[in-house]
Amino acid sequence: MADKLLIVDCDGVLYHPSELDINAMVYAFNEVCDDFGLKGEKFNYIENCSRDKPIRGFYNYIASVAQKVDVPTEDFILKMVAHIDYSGIKADSDGILQKLSKLSRKCQICICTNNHLAHLNHVLKAKFNIEADNLPFAVFDMRFAEKNGNFHAKESPFFVAKLEQYFGIPAHNFVWIDDNPNILEKVKSFGSQSIQVTDENRLKDILEHLEEKEYIK
Repeated sequence: MADKLLIVDCDGVLYHPSELDINAMVYAFNEVCDDFGLKGEKFNYIENCSRDKPIRGFYNYIASVAQKVDVPTEDFILKMVAHIDYSGIKADSDGILQKLSKLSRKCQICICTNNHLAHLNHVLKAKFNIEADNLPFAVFDMRFAEKNGNFHAKESPFFVAKLEQYFGIPAHNFVWIDDNPNILEKVKSFGSQSIQVTDENRLKDILEHLEEKEYIK
């Protein structure tokens, strides 16, 4: 397993979806738009990020809106995060970090999110009382694969190529843990293995299974 990379998602994986509304960032975006007087700039994925738009993806759209009010994208996102209530995220009682640390003796591990590090740090603080800088493994957010002002999702060829370069591990040796079946389906095109988190198969269960295995197939 030393030549494997285990890639763990954040939202819906490190915490149960019931602990934080999946649309929390969208609601926060709308509230920040109100703060800046952009009353008509409500986010709708179909309208704003459809495949026939030149700018696709939530954070690419945020960047375009931030430009309208002459605010750096980072500042706009930080204002969004400040609108989110993370108090519903329950402190970890499953020993997730300990399990990940144990697995890190067998393979490389990282957390990858299509969200922003500021959001991830709030999640980590609420769940594990720690922030990304103090984790024993790497963390990559949506800015990891920024190019020419556009953000590339973690399941994109550009993001995957950057992971290959960073770890020196080919994508067919990646193992993705995610709750989004669409993302898991996309990474299979790179030859990667995928494991879906569900209500019946939580991160704790997956890590315990991997601990018992001498290898990841």
